[in-house]
Amino acid sequence: MAVTSQLAFLGAAAAFVLLLIAMFDQIKTPLKFIYSCFLKPLSKNGDVSTPQGRLEAFYKDQAEIFDDTRSALLRGRHTGLALVAAQLKEQLKVSGTDKAPVWVDLGGGTGWNIEQMNSYFPINKFERVYLVDLCPSLCRVARERFQALGWSNVVVLCEDALNGSFPGIDNPDGKFDVITMSYSLSMMDSYYSVVDRIYELLEPKHGILGVSDFYASNNIIKTDTHGVENYQCNWFTRTFWTIWFSFDHVYLHSSRREYLEHKFEVKKVINGRNHMIIPYLVQIPYYVWVGQRKRSELQQSPIAQLKASAPDSPSSVGSSRTLVGANQSASTRAMIDKQVEARYGRKLSQWRLAYNPTLPCHTQFRSYIYAFTWEDPRIDLEVLNIQKDDVMFVITSAGDNALEYALKGQPSRIHCVDMNPCQNHLLELKLAGINNLNYSEFWQMFGEGRHQDFRRILIDQLSPSLSSTALQFWFKNRSTFDDCFYETGYSGLALRLFKWLLRIKGLTKTAEEISTTEDIRVQEQLWENVVKPSTLPEWLVRWVLSHPAFLWNALGVPINQMKLILDEGNAVQYIYDTLDSIMNRSLFKNDQYFYNLVVNRKYTRESCPSYLSEEGFQSLKTQKSTDAMLLHTKSIIEVLGSLQDGELTKAVLMDHMDWFDPKDAEEEIKEVSRAIRSGGMVLWRSAGRKPWYNALFEKYGFDVQPVGIRVPGSGVSIDRVNMYASCYKAIKK
Repeated sequence: MAVTSQLAFLGAAAAFVLLLIAMFDQIKTPLKFIYSCFLKPLSKNGDVSTPQGRLEAFYKDQAEIFDDTRSALLRGRHTGLALVAAQLKEQLKVSGTDKAPVWVDLGGGTGWNIEQMNSYFPINKFERVYLVDLCPSLCRVARERFQALGWSNVVVLCEDALNGSFPGIDNPDGKFDVITMSYSLSMMDSYYSVVDRIYELLEPKHGILGVSDFYASNNIIKTDTHGVENYQCNWFTRTFWTIWFSFDHVYLHSSRREYLEHKFEVKKVINGRNHMIIPYLVQIPYYVWVGQRKRSELQQSPIAQLKASAPDSPSSVGSSRTLVGANQSASTRAMIDKQVEARYGRKLSQWRLAYNPTLPCHTQFRSYIYAFTWEDPRIDLEVLNIQKDDVMFVITSAGDNALEYALKGQPSRIHCVDMNPCQNHLLELKLAGINNLNYSEFWQMFGEGRHQDFRRILIDQLSPSLSSTALQFWFKNRSTFDDCFYETGYSGLALRLFKWLLRIKGLTKTAEEISTTEDIRVQEQLWENVVKPSTLPEWLVRWVLSHPAFLWNALGVPINQMKLILDEGNAVQYIYDTLDSIMNRSLFKNDQYFYNLVVNRKYTRESCPSYLSEEGFQSLKTQKSTDAMLLHTKSIIEVLGSLQDGELTKAVLMDHMDWFDPKDAEEEIKEVSRAIRSGGMVLWRSAGRKPWYNALFEKYGFDVQPVGIRVPGSGVSIDRVNMYASCYKAIKK
């Protein structure tokens, strides 16, 4: 029995050895990595008293397998390279230069970064590329890599990043168009000196610095607009990883990143967590960062002179279209940006103004409420009669109507205001898309509501035009366009519920018939004879609409607005008054794009907002009328307070006034009266036929006139949406 057991053991051992031999090619790399990183004494491979000695001792035995063993650990490198390449392309386009850029990759190791960059910006389009690294073994691998690739313009320098020289460049200060550091900055002992040296090397006006690295935040809440999203680390994360990495001479102290952001102007930043090994349990903080030298250090004249040189008329302050029209040079745009900042504060992008994202009024919003705008711009355009010298004040919402005003009216300035940062993120994405995408790509995103390659175009094409805050939001929500964009946001909940209701009632096919018929009589009959009799019981509708959470999160209707409805009738009758008269007004198929979207959760080429038509898109792109937009992420009262007396000529308040109690409404109307000039117009909609605050507009010097008032049971709509009981305009006396 004992002999049998011994033979079995020997057989199992032999089988295990044979298995190891058979699998050796698969396991030798991870075994070598484990030995080199965790088991081998550093002193075994020479002098470790110097930074170069430590690096060589650590990497010598794993230089050949470095790239194979770091893909899971060093996250964000592809994103960082793509962001730098996108920013570089934008800089070259704006500057109009044909000069080939010069790039240095500090701490470039095996040259992996440079090889990968070729996918985003061809290496042969650089005048020179320098790889600087202190580790001889890694530099050897890099030289072999570039020799195999045949890149003669790439030079590998095995030297210190702080004191190195660059063959072919006599005085390197200010000569580098691009400097990158991928998981190397945290390993450098003389960190502050290295950052200072990078500052000297970087081309002062257009030079781009890109960094990808680990980090640890401190316990102080970051209030700067850039890099707030996902920045803060909890106590365990920042403490554990700071200690863990310090064993390998990798330093994550928060002061390192803080000094980088103090020294340079942040252009783009994405904070991430590496969930390798055990997802969501292991969270290694890392960041992808793109910056430039600070603009304030390049200005040749003080802000006071800038203000003095700005136009006297409030309507033309900072208006790119008024000052220079559609064609403008980079220097002209820079001048306009400075004038805008002198008046309204720092800009984060071409359209977005800075704000404090940590304020409770902003952090309460996790997403946008409205993925689409629910007011009919056709009526707005008819009533407002927008002129090219108009200065408009509008609520952002999903940005659809603001784009319609820019397209059809081309005013000199449109102040888009929303306290929800995500609504401005959405409009900013649309503006970046108009600027940087072709029509097919733009239509896929906002017509079809689906783009399978959104992550790539976000980084490669849209990122140069997005503020850092918007980029972070969309990078975090990069799956938004995987399936159906219009089912996202709080309004998307209403669309999903409507789809579910149609399904359980067996009305899906009927709804599709309504949206595709070319006969308005058929459309009306399907509603009256099939859909309307099959709606939910009145008691259930009343019960659902009595819940504030559903009203706000799904429909965007606050309590005060629902009270207006109930004061004049009941919710069920309000719904019927809305829909009955819509069915005989015009076809869903080619005009009622609002309800067509609800049925199909996407637009069609026949039934969509004008800015989504190919003609409208191309007009916005070529005429540059979107340059008139400024996005304010503040309360309406704050933005109004920042405007000069009589600066505005037109204001569109949507249904916003319905939300207020009398005190807040009066305060806002008083500010509107101050900011709008004599003869200017305010337009609003209301869930009430005769809203109580009309009297406040009259009190503060407006002549209030109805544009349309819905009559219950009349079957007559006031516009294509007919969701509101009334629409009013007020002319400033």
